[in-house]
Amino acid sequence: MFILGIAIATVVSFIASAALYAVPPVSALVTRTSTPRPGLPVAVQMASVLLRSLLASCLVAGLMAAAGWQGAASGAALGLALSVLPLILLMGGIVHENTAPSAAAVHLLDWVIKLTIIGALVGLSI
Repeated sequence: MFILGIAIATVVSFIASAALYAVPPVSALVTRTSTPRPGLPVAVQMASVLLRSLLASCLVAGLMAAAGWQGAASGAALGLALSVLPLILLMGGIVHENTAPSAAAVHLLDWVIKLTIIGALVGLSI
């Protein structure tokens, strides 16, 4: 059940992320403020997103198991708390790499949604 929870959380968070970036105003903002890497196929980019979601799911599962936490509410709270990590990284991008704050905000929202979903779904499997 534990592995299945990680797999489901990975896929659902990937879908939620794709849905966010498909919203027309979000898509337009990201297109306007980001520069895609030339020569990197879309399939590789999507595989990267899926892998990051899998890594996040494994992290949440490991932390929940180590702490003895169970349930969707505990998992969602942990996921929400872990959202501070992307916030820290995105703040660095804004300050040091001239990342547009609006683009960083979209990416942060993506991770808040992903991590909360991952936490809730993994929490159900523990």
